[in-house]
Amino acid sequence: MSRSQSITLRPFRSADTEFFASMASDERVARFIGYGEPWDRQTINACVKQSLQHEPLDTVGGSRWFLATEANAAVGLVFCTRQESCVEVGYWVSPDQWGRGVGGAVLDSTLISIPKIYGITKISARVAPANTASTRLLTSRGFRLEKRDDMLEYYTLE
Repeated sequence: MSRSQSITLRPFRSADTEFFASMASDERVARFIGYGEPWDRQTINACVKQSLQHEPLDTVGGSRWFLATEANAAVGLVFCTRQESCVEVGYWVSPDQWGRGVGGAVLDSTLISIPKIYGITKISARVAPANTASTRLLTSRGFRLEKRDDMLEYYTLE
């Protein structure tokens, strides 16, 4: 069985808050997201609350979070938001899973699931330039760099 077949995405639930919080407050993960600093509990709780609101998926801003699991254990998160012409995806992998191919498997599962959920095939991702592991994953799956600024690189897959 390939690793991508062993990764399952399921809707994020409030019971998954502590897993999310463990990554959002981990400086190894946080250095590539937001402002590069671990998140405080207030920010974490506000994000979780927003994630559980479930806006309609056919409207700009309609977002969903998914827990990535392997053998029923949480290994990462996937965040998806409808934009004007695409679905933007983001993914986090738990640091204790780094180096095992989990990031690629999570991305592969995302690329299969998200077009079905949103009914749209163009996918985008924003990446901190220093996050070379994520950049390699995206480009190895056919994403192309569209533009960059001081903070982020913008990739698309059509």
